[in-house]
Amino acid sequence: MKKRVLAALLTTAMTVTLLAGCGVPGGSDDGGDTEGLKRVTYSLREEPPTLDPQLMNSIPSATAAIHTCAGLTRNVEGEIRGDGAEDWDVSEDGLVYTFYLRDGLKWSDGEDLTAEDYVYGIQRLVNPETASGYSFLGAILKNGDPISKGEMDVSELGVTAPDSSTVEITLEHPATYFTAMTAMAQFCPARQDLVEEYGQDYAADPDKAAYSGPFVVSEWKHGDEIVLAKNEEYWDKDSIKLDEICLKTVADAKTGVAMWEEGELDITDVPTEMTEQYADNSEFVFDGANDYLALNMSEGRILQNKNLRLALNYAINRQEYIDLATNGVYEANTRYVLPDVNGYEEGVNYGEAFPYEAFPVEGDADKANEYLNAAMTELGVSDPAEITIELLTTDTDLAKKQAEVIQDQIQKAIGVTIEIRQVTYKQRLEMEEKKEFDMVFTGWVPDYPDAYSYLELWLNGSSYNHTSYNNPSYDALVIGSQTETDPKARAEMLFQAEQIFLEDAAVVPLQLRRIQLLVNENIENFNVYFVGYNYNLVYADIKE
Repeated sequence: MKKRVLAALLTTAMTVTLLAGCGVPGGSDDGGDTEGLKRVTYSLREEPPTLDPQLMNSIPSATAAIHTCAGLTRNVEGEIRGDGAEDWDVSEDGLVYTFYLRDGLKWSDGEDLTAEDYVYGIQRLVNPETASGYSFLGAILKNGDPISKGEMDVSELGVTAPDSSTVEITLEHPATYFTAMTAMAQFCPARQDLVEEYGQDYAADPDKAAYSGPFVVSEWKHGDEIVLAKNEEYWDKDSIKLDEICLKTVADAKTGVAMWEEGELDITDVPTEMTEQYADNSEFVFDGANDYLALNMSEGRILQNKNLRLALNYAINRQEYIDLATNGVYEANTRYVLPDVNGYEEGVNYGEAFPYEAFPVEGDADKANEYLNAAMTELGVSDPAEITIELLTTDTDLAKKQAEVIQDQIQKAIGVTIEIRQVTYKQRLEMEEKKEFDMVFTGWVPDYPDAYSYLELWLNGSSYNHTSYNNPSYDALVIGSQTETDPKARAEMLFQAEQIFLEDAAVVPLQLRRIQLLVNENIENFNVYFVGYNYNLVYADIKE
């Protein structure tokens, strides 16, 4: 797969006059005096479900977080730089990381930002009382897994503050990617006093949190827009050129394009049905998302049956699906781990090191029906139409189109009944976590550029294992990779695990998401990246 990273300036974008309105320099919707502000607005299909760092579980939230949170490190398009930490040491055995904080760190309200705040934030991630869907990330920390399961006290976590400017982190096993993890929102500091004051409403509104990153949340009109303002207390504030960033929720992609044309948006994606219309003044980028249908294998669910899961995988013509649902913009995919993550040697990515096609791109109806017949025998069903599978997805126009193509292909190929259920993005995430679905359209963007970022999700007992997948051979390989020191042998173990996962038909791989962006040509140093977030405007500027 070829991947294109958005350059600092998209020179092919159409010129747009910067007009008044949220996120556009020189104006505001509420009549406030904002003349001369450097402000950029980008659109989202769905509002970020949360801005609580330890509860974040989506790319819209994570993209907001890189602007409002200061991790120990910062991921700038793959380059790991110091953020809250000025420097760090790693022990010879790769288990102990010692981070040294910068002098004079402050929260946005002027309070001192200390090592204890980082320790508290990371403890909060694994604390079962937080109920973070991302607590599985803490398994890499010493005692992180038993703590998240309530088997040990959070004070036993391998994260301490020897003094107010030093954070010491002890791992369960060496991980060359760990410094990239410390750039994630979930490892960012949290204010204990505010968490205790607001409880589950922490960070639900601008005045219920303090911010450590380059920007603060200055306004949140739920369901409409989030305004981020430059944080004057940020240690690197002199490098921040924008005054404001606005995250505008625009559910309909066509509306987003119209707003871009009128100068009401600076950055938006093009709906696939308008691809040709904007082909010459936009940029196509892979955003790192690997989309698939997750299949609920919980006790009593119809998709606990492996043969039925295999029938679904062979029933789908992925290339036809891409052509019909995305106008050929996305790329058909038949594996689980994103090919672009790192392989075991420099210059060769995972997909190049381990080429793999788990299912035919164009499907195989005969094979699908062989598996269906086996499933019907096991289920005691004589008519495939008696088998009903609900497909859960979000309520956007694109999601509806994608679901309808999948529904049509499966029903025609094997005759089972597919019922589509559309809900809001936040509801979909909640239903996934509660395992209230048969089949859900979802996906994953890697938190760090390693195959383990994909495979750790489905370990038995993982907090993110929303499908109840359980294969001891898979677990043995993934867990064994944690202590394997030979890079090639480790990568081979992960590839074997991926093969087992797909032979079990644990998911239905569909597509690598490619987006078509319209970007105001006056914006400089705007970047898109495929690990952990989509858009980076931290160091962006607007040409005078």
